[in-house]
Amino acid sequence: MLVLKQRHADLSRRTEGGGSYLESASDLMIGLLFIFIILVVVLALEQRRQMGELEGIKGAADPRASVTDVIGNVLKDAKVDVRIDPSSGVISLPADALFALGSSTLSPAAAQSIRSARARLAAALPCYVASEMKQLAPAQCAQNPGRHQIDTLFLEGHTDSVPNMAPGGNLGLSFERARAIQQVLLGDDSPLQGFRNAAGQPIFSYSAYGSDRLLPDMAGTDARNRRVDMRIVLKYQSINDTLTHLQHAGKVP
Repeated sequence: MLVLKQRHADLSRRTEGGGSYLESASDLMIGLLFIFIILVVVLALEQRRQMGELEGIKGAADPRASVTDVIGNVLKDAKVDVRIDPSSGVISLPADALFALGSSTLSPAAAQSIRSARARLAAALPCYVASEMKQLAPAQCAQNPGRHQIDTLFLEGHTDSVPNMAPGGNLGLSFERARAIQQVLLGDDSPLQGFRNAAGQPIFSYSAYGSDRLLPDMAGTDARNRRVDMRIVLKYQSINDTLTHLQHAGKVP
């Protein structure tokens, strides 16, 4: 009996020791979880504070919208008929104002407007293009205090859903229209030819979608689907980098 009691006592001590260990481990995990939650809350509050600072500076909180407005207004000043959507970074050039129905040849008036836009873009874009920004002092780019950079300007051709009997169909037509605008923007020793993004690549490119990307909530046969979109893609930049540039520009304390 004495031996059994001794063994029972040893087992009880082991069980009590194991329970204490588990309780300590559980307390440690709860403590770590609590610290993690605090860090997440602190980071969220800091990001909200930073966004609040950006909201107070025109174009800083949504730089793509700001750049879209700049380019869209340049095209308007050149008498190019455009629809500007800052929220998506897309500027639409209605095809019917540039090309005859079913044609990919710019009308003489449209070609002249695009050439006029080319000169104006060459004057407006340097403060947003890496290859040109490095030659400019920040004070020369007061309109872009956050030092945001354009990565790509896509020219995207689109058509309506009406079948096109030309070679390549709607896809071929949309491709040739996007290329026609690109060739005017970059042709004839255009100053835009040398514009390069941070990776040293040309900022202008073109593509075609035919009738695959019709405008939302619109019939496929609607003429507004016939367009060449200029889609603006910016180089990624963190909030901290943006705030640093804004501080150097004297926009935030």
